[in-house]
Amino acid sequence: MACLGFGPADFELFDIDDPEDRAAAIEGVLQPKLRGIAAGALAGLTRIAGKPLHAHDGKPPRRKGRPPEEALVVFCDSPRGYRGLPFLAVVVTHDHLHARVGVRGESPQRAAMQGALVREAGNLARKGKPFRKLRTFADWNFEELPELAPAHSVAFWQELSEEVAPGRIGLDLGVALSREEARSLSLGDLLGVFRDLAPLYKLLANS
Repeated sequence: MACLGFGPADFELFDIDDPEDRAAAIEGVLQPKLRGIAAGALAGLTRIAGKPLHAHDGKPPRRKGRPPEEALVVFCDSPRGYRGLPFLAVVVTHDHLHARVGVRGESPQRAAMQGALVREAGNLARKGKPFRKLRTFADWNFEELPELAPAHSVAFWQELSEEVAPGRIGLDLGVALSREEARSLSLGDLLGVFRDLAPLYKLLANS
């Protein structure tokens, strides 16, 4: 199976200092590649999620005078957008390609998602191998990767439930692959990572 097509030049776009120039390069180079991956991955992700998904260009937070630190394409079960909904995402940053599951933005579903995480914390902690490379990215500074999450701990999932509560920062978890790994990653490999993340996505999406 063909590789996804990310090379050193793609990651080096994040070395562009000027905020507007970097944003333009990301929109002109990275987003089309991510849209292509989305088109290829959508059917497989729909099977993994167990429900129809829709792809959206991600909207990373923009801070005045600061260049964007990530490019992403997001999958959720709404054609109108992913704000406040559980999502799957393919994310590119300076040194890594990420597969993530998360929730950004407010929605009436937040309280139900919090309750589901509390209720299923024990089962999530017992997942073992699928979550062994999990990291939390909700408040990441885009520099050194966050430490591996203690996903084997019930307390970790209980604490995470507090972050998805109404009015809180939200949830953003995933697996980060290095530039070198990304160069040889195929679509099937990427879907395999999302298959590992699927139990968490399904729990949130069905709450």
